[in-house]
Amino acid sequence: MSAALRSCCGVALIIVWGVLLNLGFGSSSLCRIGVECATRNSQHPCKSLNRRLSFSTCCLLELALLNVAVLWSGIFHRPTLLDVHWSLKCAWIGFVAAVPPFAFFIWTLNSKLQLFHHHRNLLESLLRPLFGKWSILQLFAISLVAGISEEAFFRGAIQGSLADRVNVILAVVLASALFGAFHLLTWTYAIIAAFIGAYLGLLWIWTGNLLTPMITHAVYDFAALMYFLRLYRSG
Repeated sequence: MSAALRSCCGVALIIVWGVLLNLGFGSSSLCRIGVECATRNSQHPCKSLNRRLSFSTCCLLELALLNVAVLWSGIFHRPTLLDVHWSLKCAWIGFVAAVPPFAFFIWTLNSKLQLFHHHRNLLESLLRPLFGKWSILQLFAISLVAGISEEAFFRGAIQGSLADRVNVILAVVLASALFGAFHLLTWTYAIIAAFIGAYLGLLWIWTGNLLTPMITHAVYDFAALMYFLRLYRSG
């Protein structure tokens, strides 16, 4: 990856960080945090289905995606985890980079915009029944597995193989669109996921290490789940 392209990605990331931090931590609504450890009763039709999805099942589904990534690498002759290597600097960047999307997540939960009303209802009807009674260790584990598996597939396999054949930025756009489609619960949710996917893709280009978006993804998932399930109270 050229130094110029990495520099451009770095500038783009700094701009994104500033915007998301201003939206999330600059909002006065952030102060309206209630403590709620127990899950709520819901009459949503997905409730009974969600509760049957055990912790082990969710982990297996994520690991299945990792297997698909490995299979993909065999087809296109590009090792999925080629760009994963330990670096304290990249790991630290990964942790810090999770802050802006987490701030944006908090903002969407507290925003008065009607656009996010259905988004919040979706989280209430799906996340609480599914994850509400899981332990902190289980939430951490599923976040870690999701971070590794989804980044190995969408960034390592999809974006990586596309970047070998088309323009790198186009590869980020296409992989991010697929990432959004993978999260197509609502259009709002899919669009948010697509932008986060692009953010993670730029992180990989900027650092040259797939470990960075893996850590960012895992830390963001864990922080979002902990905040929503343990601290957030709608209304």
